[in-house]
This record gives sequence, C-alpha cells and structure tokens, in this order.
Amino acid sequence: MIVMLYYLLIGVVWSWWLEDYTTSNLDGVYGQPWIWKERAFHILVWPWSFGRFLYEIIKQINNNK
Repeated sequence: MIVMLYYLLIGVVWSWWLEDYTTSNLDGVYGQPWIWKERAFHILVWPWSFGRFLYEIIKQINNNK
C-alpha cells in the first residue's frame, strides 16, 4: 500500500513539473493547459513518460554534437 502511494506521489510531482514545463516553454497546441486525462495519464504511467522525456533529451543532445 505504501509503495502505491509513493508511486502516485512521484507521478503527481512528475506530472505537475511536466505540465508547468510544457505550458511555460512551448508554443501552440503543446503549450496549452492540460486536461485531466493528460494529467491522469502522466500520473499513472510516469515511468514511461519520464523515460521517453529523457530519451528525447539525450537524442537531441547527441544530434547537436
């Protein structure tokens, strides 16, 4: 039970940060405030979301070299 709470807490923090990042730094459709379905997705499957975010950052860094 405690593990599930930690999992959800990490998901909430990740989702909050990612929404803040996208709405502050992106223009157009991607810079819009999120709906609850998007928040729920990133809270529940945060390992995939976080991993994909890191993968894209590393890929971008490698393309700039």
